[in-house]
Amino acid sequence: MTNVEQVVADYPRRFKNLYYRLYTNSNSSRAEKLIYELSRILLLKLAAERRNGKTVLSNFIDDPVNNQEDLLKLGGDEFEILENQDKYFSLDLSSVVSAFAEISDIELHSAPGHIVGDAFQALIGPTIRGDKGQFFTPKNLTDAIIKILSPKPGDKIIDPACGTGGFLSSCQAYWELTYKDPTARYEILGIDKDADMAMLSSALLEISTNGFAKVVNSDSLKFIIDNPQYEEQFDIVVANPPFGTKIKVDNKAILKDYQLGHSWKVENGTLCPSRHILGAQDPQILFIELCVKLLKENGRMALILPEGVFGGKSSEYVWEYLKNRGIVFALIDCPRTTFQPYTDIKTNVLFFKKTKEMPEEKTQVAVAKRCGHDKRGRTHYPSGLSVPDDFADIANLFHEGIENRIWKSVCLKKEYRVPRYYFNDDEAGKLDNIGQVITIGELIRMGVLKIRKGHEVGSENYGTGDIPFIRTSDINNLEFSSDPTNSVSEEIYEMYSKKQNIAAGDILMAVDGRYRIGKTALVTEENSRCIVQSHIKILSVEFNSLINNYELLYMLNLAEVQNQVRNMVFVQSTLGTLGNRLEQVKIAIPRRNSEWDKMIAGFKHILEERSRLLVSIRGLAHEAEL
Repeated sequence: MTNVEQVVADYPRRFKNLYYRLYTNSNSSRAEKLIYELSRILLLKLAAERRNGKTVLSNFIDDPVNNQEDLLKLGGDEFEILENQDKYFSLDLSSVVSAFAEISDIELHSAPGHIVGDAFQALIGPTIRGDKGQFFTPKNLTDAIIKILSPKPGDKIIDPACGTGGFLSSCQAYWELTYKDPTARYEILGIDKDADMAMLSSALLEISTNGFAKVVNSDSLKFIIDNPQYEEQFDIVVANPPFGTKIKVDNKAILKDYQLGHSWKVENGTLCPSRHILGAQDPQILFIELCVKLLKENGRMALILPEGVFGGKSSEYVWEYLKNRGIVFALIDCPRTTFQPYTDIKTNVLFFKKTKEMPEEKTQVAVAKRCGHDKRGRTHYPSGLSVPDDFADIANLFHEGIENRIWKSVCLKKEYRVPRYYFNDDEAGKLDNIGQVITIGELIRMGVLKIRKGHEVGSENYGTGDIPFIRTSDINNLEFSSDPTNSVSEEIYEMYSKKQNIAAGDILMAVDGRYRIGKTALVTEENSRCIVQSHIKILSVEFNSLINNYELLYMLNLAEVQNQVRNMVFVQSTLGTLGNRLEQVKIAIPRRNSEWDKMIAGFKHILEERSRLLVSIRGLAHEAEL
């Protein structure tokens, strides 16, 4: 390895040392402030290199008190974003001097820009708190999205919620790798409302794009209103907009200029915006319209959005808005771990092309089940193996133009635009070798199966008696336990027992919640005196010749059926729901033979024996209250 290669390979360690040295020794330990000052330091170092200002920098290092203003003026002359910044560092000057010393031998203007940017982003990304709805977008996801969009040299690119500049850095890296033209010039614009983020992305993009990118510190939603000349100017729009119900936009001056800032009504059978301005709107919804406004005709965009936008009646007006302005040409289902451990919000990616021509095109959908890290952010398993990354394969296969093992061409259904929903037929098809495939809904209509729902009793009734109140967290391994602190009184039991009518042989199934959806449990004679919460459904198999309760329980726990349940669950923010889509889940009416009967008999014996042993164990246990 050459000396240059060694320095490049050492970037991640150098930036990590720099950050933690400041965190430990400076007069500030607030991550956002450190990021802001680190960004200024990078820009000032770059300005000194570009303007032959190494003497100014050297003078500052030798005598920071008397040369601070000269260094900051040099930066302001080179970079617009530094022009109106503070005339002094907020960190103590000894820490600033040590920071410059740490990167003194890195020539930022000639270093591989995207490598410097990647190293710095990898360090600071996880420190972003997300209290304003913004979260660091993993690099492998930004790379995949840019590869699918395939921007060409000369395309104008904008990210109106640029954060750390990840999308725009990925775009530059894609151009360098694909076209290998060092003389090509690009137009890249980033906007971010947060001053710290704008400063950071400006620093990273100045380095990674060789000065082709510009970052504006502004509220994007208002920026386009004040600067209408930016409308319909961009070939590519990418964004991971801030999202969350706690940061709603309630500024009427902004809402009035967005159709999605108004309530929508049905007129002549069509959804359309009314004149009524909403009291508040989620920022991600307004960003959808903002991004469409920024696009040229035939321009393309990709947005990372919470899954709640993709399913349910409440967001139907958003899709009507998009349908009237172009086509949704692709959707990617992201795993729940994508933004973990920083947030548990489930997201998907929307790809849209703005066009007045509205061909009846199908939408390409793909599902990523793994994202290159686990829920704790670790990229390697304890064994040392890397956590698989499905985003890379999804991007690599998109432009093949035909259906393949990852991409599927579908016609989107109203209220069902969650990509994984469209892969259920693949799972159900695997049941053919067991017997006749049939839906849960068909069993209900045939009178073979009855389904009832549970109820909420109110937390004030917890611990008032000894009747078990079963919650989704109590269901595991085909049985349910009971928490005495949640047990209810006889009076509460009488209020709900007749409505729920739980009996031995019934099956309890979790249909709402987080990670337990699809889990099932068999009710026995010993535990049938209970009531269940509203997130649980009660399945009763009526006497019939098609299927019995043990066969149904077995079927519901097959991988092919559990995968269907997973695909049917729609997540609102962090909580998932199966709802009435349970009726669309397919199982098989078994072709009975000696092998099948023997297997089900063994399954039944195991469950009955476990129940008998649990009763015996409970008889030996005694409790004493403290």
